[in-house]
Order: sequence, then structure tokens, then C-alpha cells
Amino acid sequence: MKILVDLSILRHPFCGLGQIALSYGRWYALHPETIAPGCEVTLLVPKDFLGAFGHNVTYLEAKNIYRFLPGLMPRFDLWHSIHQLSPFRPSSPATRRLLTIHDVNFIYEKQGAKRQRYIRRLQREVDSAADLCFISRFAQEDTARHIDLRTKPRHIIYNGVPDLTQGPLEAPLSSLSSPFFLSIGVVKAKKNLHTLLPMMDLLPHYRLLIAGNDSDPYAQSLRQQLAQHPNASMLGTVSDNQRRWLYANCSALLFPSLAEGFGLPVIEAMQWGRPVFCSRHTSLPEIGSSHAYYFNDFSPLHMAETVKQGLADFNSDHAESEKHYAATFSFQTHMQHYWQLYTNALKGQPNPAQGLGPV
Repeated sequence: MKILVDLSILRHPFCGLGQIALSYGRWYALHPETIAPGCEVTLLVPKDFLGAFGHNVTYLEAKNIYRFLPGLMPRFDLWHSIHQLSPFRPSSPATRRLLTIHDVNFIYEKQGAKRQRYIRRLQREVDSAADLCFISRFAQEDTARHIDLRTKPRHIIYNGVPDLTQGPLEAPLSSLSSPFFLSIGVVKAKKNLHTLLPMMDLLPHYRLLIAGNDSDPYAQSLRQQLAQHPNASMLGTVSDNQRRWLYANCSALLFPSLAEGFGLPVIEAMQWGRPVFCSRHTSLPEIGSSHAYYFNDFSPLHMAETVKQGLADFNSDHAESEKHYAATFSFQTHMQHYWQLYTNALKGQPNPAQGLGPV
């Protein structure tokens, strides 16, 4: 049986979806036993990633011609779209398609006709899928508010988060004289990072480091504001080794995001036993659970007091509890759940709706 896993988002390897795609590729490179007997896994990847994940899988280059003429693409029995807006489609309607939906953030980020185009596009994706997977309960509920999910079987499979505590560390700065808070992720308006800057004025003994792709216009605006807040800095995109160093050495993760389907940095920071402070919006209370501290509003004084009280409350027992909780989001568990869906589909068995993520 032939299975295609669409990792074409690797054209943007440093965004959240790109990091998830990298994790898929690396998993197959290290765990050939995952592939069920009689199955062949093909990874759809950009040209630069052909052969990047070893010889346990085959590769198909994500060529533009396949976007416009999908009938030229080889045929597969099962197609897994690891996110909802890939431009690639199976060549045959007989191919069973599994669609993973991460969020409908475009509802909040787009307006007018552009938002309607995104809604119509996602509706077409849902209509063409045999099974729908969501990365959180919130993601399923939010999608259902805007998209007709028909009678498709629905599954909640939380993102797998690779263990970031393993591997070399590399400092992104040559010197750092004061303790620091970390905020990490693509620097966009939905991340709400500007609320951290006036808060930092009330915490002068700490520094704020903002790491992540900073090509969005919002990042340019944020950079201009830094002149008024000398204890905050933007690092831009960081390597895996630098990311590990930042988590290993930060005093806490600050994540005031307004729109998340999951929130990978929350679990990544908990792997290191670091305090996590985040908003109560969208998926974050579900993913952070009782292990995170929450901002009830974004006034500088409230945020600063929340951080101070959380740091005073946090102890070694809390850190160990975080680590155990973060381990429930292992990539091994994630892949086991997906392969359960794959094998059922390939055997022609139904996949009744269910939630497969950790509780």
C-alpha cells in the first residue's frame, strides 16, 4: 500500500508548520519500524529536502506543475495532508485523504472577500477528505463554527512535540548579563507581543528576548518600539541549537498570543521545566492546562504582577510536574495515533470519530 505524507510546507522550515513537517521527516529517518509491513511511505517535499530523511522512505518533489496539473502526480492509496491549506492534491479521487486542520486563524486575520476565499477553500478541502483530524479540541470547535464538517469522522490528535532537551546548545548572543524571559514564534500581530514591552518597564532586572521569523510588517513596527524599551531585544530566526539554549537558560516563557490552534512553545518550555505565562485565548488554556500561569488582561501592571507572583510560586515540584505533562505530547504517541488511522483506512475499516490526544 502506498501512503503519501505531504511535507511541502518545508519550503518554510522555520514557521510552526515547517517545524512540524521537519519532525515528521526526522521521525521516519530514525524510526523505520513505524512503517507497517507492506506499506511504502512517500514524502512530498521541496527539492532541497529530497533524500534529507534517509532511505526508509521514498521522495516526491513538490513541483509547481503538480499544483496545477495534479493528474500528473503518481497515484497513492492514502494521502495525509498534515495541514489544511496545502496547494497539492491527490491525482485520483479513489485516494483516501486524511486532512489535519490546525486552525482557522484566517477568520480573525483576513477580512471581506479574502476571508470568504479562505473559507471556500477550506470547505473544499473538508469536502474532499475522508477523515478530519484536529490538533486540539479548540481547533475542532472553532473550525465547526465556520466550516460545515459534514458527517466526516473527526479525530483529535495533539501535535507531537519532539524532545528539545536532547542535543547541543548554542548561545545566540555573545554576552547576556541579566536573567531573561523568552518569547518565541513567528512575529505577527496575532502573537500580541507588543503588550510585553510596557510590562518589561516594570521588570527592569529582566531582559526580554523575542525569537522567530521577523519579516512580517508587525515585526518592523515592534522593532521601532524597542527604542523605548531598552531591556527588550529581537533575535530573528534562531537555529535548533540556539532554540534549545534559549529554553535551557530563560527564566520563563512569555506567550500572550491571541490565536493558536495548539501553541508548541508552551510544551517546549515545559519540557525544560520553565514557568510558562500565556493568554487565556483560543487553545492555550487547553494545552497549558493547570501547569501554566495566565494573563487575565494585558495591562502592564497586571501582566507584571502575574509574572512576579508566578515566579515566586514556581518550584522544583512544579517543574517536575511540567516535564511529566509535556512528555504526554511525545511524537511517538502522535505517530502511533496516526498510524492507527492509516492502517484502518488501508484495510477499508471505518475510523469512528474519537479523541486520541493526551488528557
